[in-house]
Amino acid sequence: MVASWRVARGTLLVASLAVFAALAWTAWPLDLSGVPLHRYAGFAAAGAFLWATSGYVVRWALRFAGTDSDAGDADTGRAIGKVENALVLTLVLTGAYTALGLVFTAKSIVRWQDMDSENTTYYLTGSVANFTYSLLVGVAALAVFGPSPF
Repeated sequence: MVASWRVARGTLLVASLAVFAALAWTAWPLDLSGVPLHRYAGFAAAGAFLWATSGYVVRWALRFAGTDSDAGDADTGRAIGKVENALVLTLVLTGAYTALGLVFTAKSIVRWQDMDSENTTYYLTGSVANFTYSLLVGVAALAVFGPSPF
């Protein structure tokens, strides 16, 4: 079980780096001579900070709500949560706020069959806490480092 989580975590890290690399690649043809390098470093740091801390925030929210789950649900939630972190941060940094609603709606539709189970509070609390935290980190990065050149 630990080995499979390590593989999943490594895969998600590579996927997140690919998303950030795609953002950098799309920005390459732009005239970025007037954009300070610290802005890009700040956005990358925001992504690393979000990646490292989102699990703690979600676990705190789940404990606060008094929900429990089995290990399989927790591992799946971590994997989905890290992908959601990268996606939400990317959409916030690119200013695609409308797409955020689509992401949240799609996730809710996928989880619809789980709403009848005893883990409804677990799914809702984890999803909303992770989505909100990702959104806040993205907005804070924009506030601190200025508008995204993407």
